[in-house]
Amino acid sequence: MHFGPQVSAIEIAGFEPHGLRDSLKGVSADVVFNLASAGVNPADREPLAMLEGNVHLLAGVLCCLDRQQTRRFIHTGSCSEYAPAEPGHRLTEDDPVGPSSLYGAAKLCACLYGSALAAERGISFLNLRLFGVFGEGEAPHRLVPYLIGKLREDQPVDLTAGEQIRDWLYVDDAVGALLLAATSKNIGQPGVYNVCSGQATSVRQIALQVAETMKKPIRLLRFGARPYRPDESMWIVGDSRRFTAATGWLPRVSMAEGIRLMLAHSA
Repeated sequence: MHFGPQVSAIEIAGFEPHGLRDSLKGVSADVVFNLASAGVNPADREPLAMLEGNVHLLAGVLCCLDRQQTRRFIHTGSCSEYAPAEPGHRLTEDDPVGPSSLYGAAKLCACLYGSALAAERGISFLNLRLFGVFGEGEAPHRLVPYLIGKLREDQPVDLTAGEQIRDWLYVDDAVGALLLAATSKNIGQPGVYNVCSGQATSVRQIALQVAETMKKPIRLLRFGARPYRPDESMWIVGDSRRFTAATGWLPRVSMAEGIRLMLAHSA
């Protein structure tokens, strides 16, 4: 893996506090980002591993931070932490939590435990609940890379009926939100913030958009060839006005433009 001239990788053997302290000795940070999470891939959701890779990992990192140096901890949460919403309702930070999946439950546990632990240590903890991030570098199992990979080879693409409604956010916009969360003076208070586009788009619409952009025949899209997951929500769309009010952030890249950028990057 290649890193820039001002970036170095620190290899660690595990997430136990003692080992982490040794690995991070001499490293100080004003702001810490936590992007690590176990269970993002639905095929890799062993229950204990999700607790280890979400709650245990987060607690281990927080316990190793120098409370005198670290003023802000930015944790990447998930829209999966919310209870299922009625179609048409855009989720706000005041909506009830109540995950329908073990992954969502693990993310919510991380949010609650991390917030309490950070408060005890005098560190401002921000939980940015991301909705449907896509873009360059995305794992092959994810929807858009899966579509691109299959269609590029003119292979049939097995899909669900595609009626799930999602809120898609291009990766550059997500990164911009993380950076603003680190630098904005108006977001000093700890808490939960949605980071999303607010646009409702079905999986079917995304698949059709990818095929159209790639100029591939629609017949390759086999809608209904796959069943829906048992824990799959049919509507997940968010409202990011709280975060926008605090930082001025707005998403800039549309779904169509994001797909074009992904295709250009992977050409």
